[in-house]
This record gives sequence, structure tokens and C-alpha cells, in this order.
Amino acid sequence: MRSGGFPCRLAGCDRAFPVADQNSLDALKAASSERTAHEIADHDYHHVRIEEERPPLAHMRIKPPKPAQR
Repeated sequence: MRSGGFPCRLAGCDRAFPVADQNSLDALKAASSERTAHEIADHDYHHVRIEEERPPLAHMRIKPPKPAQR
């Protein structure tokens, strides 16, 4: 993030939306909302989140069988 804020996601746009209080989730959400509003109003850009593959849960891993004891 440029200068502690959210940059516009379009190449060539230098606007950034600062987070007023770095320890506040509400301030983080507000800066994100301002960026989204700017992207829609100024660029007609609607961000589409890419769905990421989640790593398998630790308890679901397949473990190799233990060697037989003699």
C-alpha cells in the first residue's frame, strides 16, 4: 500500500486512499470503500475477486502408514 493506504488498482492512476487509523478495522473498511467508489465512478472498473484454492486442513492430510514394529 502506498503511504499506508490503498492504491487505485488501475495502472496509470496514482490515487491512493489513506487509512485514517492504522489500528481500526472501520478505518480500513472506509478506505477500501472509498477506493472502490473511485474506481467505479472514475474508471467504470468493478473489481472481481479471484477465488483462491484453500490449502487442505491439517487434520485432513493423508499420512503415510507407520512402519511395522518387530
